[in-house]
Amino acid sequence: RDPIERAVSLFSYLQYADWELNYKPELATMTIERYAKSPFVENNSMVRFLLGDHKMTGPVTEEHLEIAMDIVGRKFLVGLLDKKEESMERFEKFFGWKYSVNPDFQEPCREKLLVAGANPNKKKMKPPEPGTEAFLQLVHQNKYDIRLYRYIQRVFEEQEEYFKDKADGFRLEGATCCECPPLTC
Repeated sequence: RDPIERAVSLFSYLQYADWELNYKPELATMTIERYAKSPFVENNSMVRFLLGDHKMTGPVTEEHLEIAMDIVGRKFLVGLLDKKEESMERFEKFFGWKYSVNPDFQEPCREKLLVAGANPNKKKMKPPEPGTEAFLQLVHQNKYDIRLYRYIQRVFEEQEEYFKDKADGFRLEGATCCECPPLTC
């Protein structure tokens, strides 16, 4: 996911998610402008996560970014939130996922998941406009995540090669149902 969109989404979610361990009551009344300058702002969290220590303190460096990019390039089949359908198709093809319980029910369920999401944020907030102080501050705080995201977008395009031999809709090819008469598994 685009790091600026992710930071804004997390901020808007944590404004009301008092059940979360990282909930901070002061976020509930904070504006995005104040959040972007606060100590609570997202700071290259994907690079930190890929390094295995999302609680890492101190600045993220160019070396950290290079390690994160190497990990993604060697160990990940990537998907993109803004290309959910294509990403899901790729996962299904790569892992050989096919329907095995009531395919007629699973397809609408899959569609609902792709459209609505599994854990949608109830409080939608648009990212600040490019060029605004809040936007520039979020870019500054996430500059390595932004570069990592651009790299991931390139990897996504490169990985298309893995799937050229399998048709879209792979999940439906030979789909079986082990619970519906007549049993087909």
